[in-house]
Amino acid sequence: MQRSTRVLGGESVEWTYGADRDADSVVRALVAQTYGVDPRRVELPRRGGAPEARIEGQRIELSRSRSKGYLATACAGPGEESFLGIDIEVVRPFLESPTEPAEFAELVLAPQELKWFRETRGAARARRLAWLLRTWVRKEAVLKSLHTGFDTGRGGLPPTAVVLNQPWDAPVCLSHHQITVTDLRAKTPIQGHIGEAARDSPLLMLALAQNPGPISRPDR
Repeated sequence: MQRSTRVLGGESVEWTYGADRDADSVVRALVAQTYGVDPRRVELPRRGGAPEARIEGQRIELSRSRSKGYLATACAGPGEESFLGIDIEVVRPFLESPTEPAEFAELVLAPQELKWFRETRGAARARRLAWLLRTWVRKEAVLKSLHTGFDTGRGGLPPTAVVLNQPWDAPVCLSHHQITVTDLRAKTPIQGHIGEAARDSPLLMLALAQNPGPISRPDR
């Protein structure tokens, strides 16, 4: 597992990613290291909605994500009160899938975002898919930091409700200005060959969102 500290808005966010192991063990280890306690003191309550940890009753904000053999998780540092969202996606399977960029874009992009997408119609298919995946990862992180999901029937939000800027620029959440989004760097280089247009694509894409509030609490 790789571990890092990200400071957003003057507050620390601890996060880690790596090959998928037992998720609970990884989360307990991260929280324990962050708070300087024995992992056995870290409780992970079983309930619906966003995950959380507790140490002797104290709630600790955390988020986690899995994708095709990889796991990413983040937790708030001591004294931090923001809500977190982390997302991880493995790039190659998506780029090599039969997914058509235009079809995927219609599902996940808001009208404002479709403008930049249409301007990329001359780019290679793999590059357009990589830009869409980057946008998707950022949106997932934002939605998690809002403590909502995609199930609109239970109070969730559709991906089109989150509006972001162009994926090749540093992320900005245009629909929820209070949320800070950061692209996290995975240190694992891509292996093999997936085409000229995608040689510079990473193996993994990760994004972290920090939301000072308010949050949405879907019915569970």
